[in-house]
Amino acid sequence: MSENGMIQKVDLYQIWEQEEFRQILPFKEYIFDMLIHLDIVSEQRRYDTKTGSRLPIENFFVPCMLTQRNNTDYLTQECTPERTVSLAFVFKGTIIPPALPNRLICACLSMWTLKEYQGRKLMFSGFVGLSFDKEHDIVVCVEGHKILLYLVHKRSKGLIIPDIATSVRDCLFVTLERISEFYQSSIHCKASSKLPFLTEYSCSKLNCFTSENKLVSETEECLCKHGENIKNNWRIWNKKKEQKQCDANCQGLSEDALSQIPSNTELLRLSNHCEAHMLHELALHLGMEDMVWSDMVENYPTNTQMVKFLTLIHLKENYEISFTELDNGLREMEVTTHKLCV
Repeated sequence: MSENGMIQKVDLYQIWEQEEFRQILPFKEYIFDMLIHLDIVSEQRRYDTKTGSRLPIENFFVPCMLTQRNNTDYLTQECTPERTVSLAFVFKGTIIPPALPNRLICACLSMWTLKEYQGRKLMFSGFVGLSFDKEHDIVVCVEGHKILLYLVHKRSKGLIIPDIATSVRDCLFVTLERISEFYQSSIHCKASSKLPFLTEYSCSKLNCFTSENKLVSETEECLCKHGENIKNNWRIWNKKKEQKQCDANCQGLSEDALSQIPSNTELLRLSNHCEAHMLHELALHLGMEDMVWSDMVENYPTNTQMVKFLTLIHLKENYEISFTELDNGLREMEVTTHKLCV
């Protein structure tokens, strides 16, 4: 268990059958449920690759038993400045109590799927890699008095969906807040309105952080020591729930993002933000025959959303369009290219 941090329930029950633990054996189910509730043990999520249905639970993660530190090259090879945004939860003490990040990692494992890299599960002492979806990965690791959070896109950080980044940040923030409150109550401390940690956001260097206190003002810029505007990354992590359009200073997709071919998920988001007549015009502009559009409308006369989505899929599969083609097409139509951002 110290090597892979995993155990089966029957193995734990066997341990409890030893003479030293006989008194708790009658309550084994309740105690096991409490271990899960307290984020000491976490279920291993498994899904049928064909049906997508959840498979019965066989193994459980126990991060607190891990002693092996991360010895993969995942951080250097995958968490690159071109594909990654990061932030840090900085604790006010000089070190973080070991139980706290272990409980955080356990909570993360209950929310997202453990990632495999080069045939190895990315779970080590103070480190976990997770898959959010096919395009986004999450890394949580402990360095000194900081808990670092990385969000990695498969192709380009310019294609990171702000809604995903914000939801991941919110999940970890609330979880850390809950764990901190639990420890305060366990040592009979009065609940304090002040959190024991602060949030800091990095620039593209990924190791240069700026406190959130400097970023919450209404000013459009906040430069780090490298001269980068940290607000650009801060906005990715803090998407306003009611926001349906870009900020006034948004410069559109980066050159790296524009060179990418959009995924089906990104095309679905684009179709949701475009009117049918506009997508019809864009499709014709990019080379699709009008007859193809007419056939789609005839096949889905009451489902305009499906027609819009299938139109973009047709452009991708038959013309291999990248974001650049979409961007140029919108510009030539004199339509805002920020449709690609939101």
